Amino acid sequence: MRLIASFCLLFSGIVAAADNTLSDIDYRLGHGLQVADTGLSLGGYATASYEDLQHAPSRVALDNLSLFVWWQGEGRWKFFSELDYENVLASNSAGQEGEERYLALERLYLDYDVTDTATLRAGKFLTPIGRWNLIHATPLVWTTSRPLTTTRIFPTNVTGLMLYGTLPAVATGFEYTLYGSRGNEIRPNPGIDTFDEVFGAHATLPVSSEGQVGFSLAMFEQEDDPDETRQIAGLDFVWARNRYEFSAEAAYRFSEKGHLRDERGAFGQLVVPLAEKTYAVGRYEVYQPAGATQATQLFVAGLNYRYTPAVVLKAEWIAGRNNQSGAPEGFMSSLSILF
Repeated sequence: MRLIASFCLLFSGIVAAADNTLSDIDYRLGHGLQVADTGLSLGGYATASYEDLQHAPSRVALDNLSLFVWWQGEGRWKFFSELDYENVLASNSAGQEGEERYLALERLYLDYDVTDTATLRAGKFLTPIGRWNLIHATPLVWTTSRPLTTTRIFPTNVTGLMLYGTLPAVATGFEYTLYGSRGNEIRPNPGIDTFDEVFGAHATLPVSSEGQVGFSLAMFEQEDDPDETRQIAGLDFVWARNRYEFSAEAAYRFSEKGHLRDERGAFGQLVVPLAEKTYAVGRYEVYQPAGATQATQLFVAGLNYRYTPAVVLKAEWIAGRNNQSGAPEGFMSSLSILF
């Protein structure tokens, strides 16, 4: 526990020092740094964690150092990129699977505003299935752990073309996304079975002033098995009021090779305010990988302390049932800073 406390104090000191040092150049933590009058901005996030999981040694790590670079001029063009240095430093990491340091290219794209309601995007972007994958940055999500439904059923990145926008006259703000790719992933992550081909769509409809429902459809093939055509149908929902929030996602992946290769998952998550900056978080997930006879069930109970909107401390306990998926179980915590 002393090590955890020291780690948190060190990060808090860094945050305070950054606020004091950069206050003279009109910088606010979490809002990025504008480079003079160039239209260029810099930002990013860092995540440190402590884990004590079943069947694994306890672990202290600096998991992510992420850099955002974006540009927006006075015209119709915009540019965005995200580099993420993963597994920067960790205790007990020697020989552990998935602990290799890796500089990931998460996003690299160029946008052109065709009209007020349509924007064309070209490059590498986050796969628009559900909500969690698009939120992405660790300071912006409620838990240290990520639902299996958002990582296992589909590749998390696409390199290709996207058309997206909002139609304000339709259902008081209908949001749409259409995208496609012929593969050729830009700097593919070796831990991800990337798309060989994909065509998909996502739509979001407001159901009230406090809630939205989304629908995802995609047809794709992946690099490891380009002869297998798969389809995904997904549903996502979010409702928020007076700092309470409920969100849910479900996805079903069909395979042309039969039902034994189908994969499915769903989760629901509730956030309840306990104090001005403290929230309780509960999540239940069910996930069944292809070929499994039983579905994995995961139960998450945690706390989220938002020191500022840009500095978030999380702690949670994860329990599982029928855990054939290898999902982590035990204690997880993290400190995330959005620059």
